[in-house]
Formats: sequence, C-alpha cells, structure tokens
Amino acid sequence: MSPDLVTALRAETPSASGDLRQRVAAITATTPPTRRFTLRRLLPVAVPVAAGLSLAVALAVGLNTAIKPPTGDEGSTGSAVAREVAPPAQSEAEKRPMPLGSAGADDATASQQRAAAPTPSAGRAQDYRATLTLLVDSTSDLSTTTQKALRTARRLGGYVVSVDYETPQPTDGVANVRLRIPVSRVQAAIVEFSGLGRILAQNTQIADLQQGLDQLTRQIRALEQLAAGTRGAERRRVLDQIAALRNQRAETRRQAAFATVDLNLTTHEPEEVAPPAGRFDRALSDAVGILVAELVIVAYALIVASPLLILLLAAFFGSRAYRRHADQRLLERA
Repeated sequence: MSPDLVTALRAETPSASGDLRQRVAAITATTPPTRRFTLRRLLPVAVPVAAGLSLAVALAVGLNTAIKPPTGDEGSTGSAVAREVAPPAQSEAEKRPMPLGSAGADDATASQQRAAAPTPSAGRAQDYRATLTLLVDSTSDLSTTTQKALRTARRLGGYVVSVDYETPQPTDGVANVRLRIPVSRVQAAIVEFSGLGRILAQNTQIADLQQGLDQLTRQIRALEQLAAGTRGAERRRVLDQIAALRNQRAETRRQAAFATVDLNLTTHEPEEVAPPAGRFDRALSDAVGILVAELVIVAYALIVASPLLILLLAAFFGSRAYRRHADQRLLERA
C-alpha cells in the first residue's frame, strides 16, 4: 500500500451513521444465551452423586449396627415349669461313655452335676417329664447302652413304655426310649442315665397336679353328701358320678406317681455352632446387604423401564439425526 493512500485514508476517516450505531448497541446489549443441562453434561455429575448416596446409606446402616448392642435369645428367660439345662464343658475323658457300676464316689458326683435336673416337690402331686439326649461312640455302644437303660428302669421300679431303635447305616444309629420311673427315684435314674454317654441336651418339665386332685376330692365329698339324702334312680345317677370321679382321681394319682423319662441316644456328633459375629462383621454384613439390595432395586427398575428407555433413546438420536440432515440441506441451499 502506498504512503499516499494511507495518508488519504487517515485524513478521510469514515464516520458511522446513527442507524449503524444503534444496531451495534442493540447487538452488544443482547443477553448471552443460557447454558442448557443436556444429558451429556448431567451424567458425569449424576452417577457419582448416586453412588455416593448409596455408599452413605450403607455406611450409616453399618455404623448403626456396630453401635447398637446385639439382641438375641441370650437375654430371654426360661419358663417356670420347663427348664433347658445346657451341659457344662467336659474333658475328653468325660466325653467317653462310663459303664455302670465302675464309677466311684467322685464319678457319681460328676454325674449328678452333669444331670442337674430339678427335684420334684415332696407332698404334692406333679406331672414330672424329663428328656435326656446322649451321645454314644458307635452302633455297638448304642445297643449296649439301650439295654443298660432298660435294666436300670426295671431295677428302679419303673417300666418301659416304648423303644424305637434304628441303625440305617453300620456307623449311624439312634434309639428313642420312653420310660416310666417312680417319682421318688427319678433323680437317681437321671444320674445313672447321664453316665451312659455325653449329655447333648436335657429338658425337664414339671406341671402341678395337686390342685386338680383337691378339686376332684371336693366334688366327690359333695356328691357323697348328696347321695346320702337321695333314693332310687337319682341316687344311682349320683353314685355313677362319684365312681367316675374316683376313677379320674386314681388315674391322676397314677400319673403323679411315675415320672416320664425320654432317653434319646445317638451316634451323631453334634455340629459345632459358629461363634457369634463381632460388631465389625455385623456392620460389614449389613452394609454389603444394603448395597446388594440397592443394586437389585436398580436392576429391577432398569428391567421394568427398559422399553421406555429404548423409546427415549431412539427419539433422542432420531431428533439429532434429523437436525443434522436439516442443517446440511440448509447449507447446501445457501
């Protein structure tokens, strides 16, 4: 460009018209367009936020479990008439069955401590029931122990109600024996039975029958007084009622005279119970459980909403393709 032309242009600087100045001012005063929240911008933020909330909920549940003291059956109390007696820890020597007659005074004392059955009340009619589960070494010991239990019951003045003996395999067997033992000797029977094997479980139930016996006695006396003042058919009817009540009272007394002892023998070694989980384990288990539940809910929601999501994605990509096609046609026309 020549120096003369440059000098001429500087000298003759064109001035903008008023209309042009107004258009430029209007353009510069226009508010810039707002940014829209598109799916592409929203996903990078929504996914971490949702994952953080899920982890926060799981962490809160786990901390609550760790802080809250454990609740279970250890705080519950037993019934007044039914008591479960857990056998104390035994050494390897105590776990082996002890033959009858070979135990001395110390062994008898240990058996009494292992049996730990409540004593029936003297002078009151009671329905005494005891269940004792013992572990024996083998099926041969199972047969021998069953015979010893039957002989013990007969020696103590009792009798056998039923015997269910089963050995489905050469090394596997069970025997369920129901015995009736005089109440006055039931403690001695339980002590002797406890020496036949290792105690796995023991349960004793005592129900009072004295109140029912007293009620029957009062009814019989009242009917006897009524029979003394009646004659004929009415007297025979009252006497029949008295006979029925006396039979019922005698049956109740026979029930109270003998205790029912269920002796369950088995060769099955009990499975060891896993120790209770600590607070950290319980908290971790609950937190993982919450996360799994959340994942299941999300998966279920995706499965249910999958048809709608497919339609929305098809509409979204179809709209984008249509806009691109329209822009391309506009550029070609221009």
